[in-house]
Amino acid sequence: MEHRIEVDAAELSRFAPHDHPLWWGILGAVAIEAAVVANLLTSYFYLAAQAEAWPPDGVDPPALLWPTLVLFVLPLSSLTMWWAGKGSDAGRRRQLALGVTASVGLASLALVFRSIQIAEFDIRWDEHAYGSILWAVTGFHYTHVVSAIVGTAVVAVLAWRGYFTPERQLGVVVDTLYWYFVAGVFLPIYLVLYWAPRLL
Repeated sequence: MEHRIEVDAAELSRFAPHDHPLWWGILGAVAIEAAVVANLLTSYFYLAAQAEAWPPDGVDPPALLWPTLVLFVLPLSSLTMWWAGKGSDAGRRRQLALGVTASVGLASLALVFRSIQIAEFDIRWDEHAYGSILWAVTGFHYTHVVSAIVGTAVVAVLAWRGYFTPERQLGVVVDTLYWYFVAGVFLPIYLVLYWAPRLL
């Protein structure tokens, strides 16, 4: 005999998302991805400790200009996401739509900066351990920015169509949570990939 477990979702509040399974799911996904980033950055230092020279002789650390611009643009996109969330809380649909659209635009600009930076890498991913870990960490975060842009573009379309209300904003809340992670995790990546080889 098959047993089914049924959950009455009608009692789950969409205004207090911490009561909703999707909120916990996004929180779990962020925790997993943060652990992956921590593992990659730990691997960076492990490989550096095993190498005679880090970066290898004849290899310069990546240029600072483009990642430094990203370091300013991504937090700015988090500010517009926060502003959008405030609009969503208050039922100001236009503020929500403008905020998430601005965030998509800023993150797209950050992606352009990252793309230029990657194109300027003078090493391949398969040349040595330094190249491999540099490309792995860069590619991992690049993918996160792309996924954040795609997800938030969907939220922006729905916001412009008036889908979200103060009672129906779970999508905004979980998207904002993921956005903060993607923007915030770039700081340790920036310090490790672009400053550590210059200071250590």
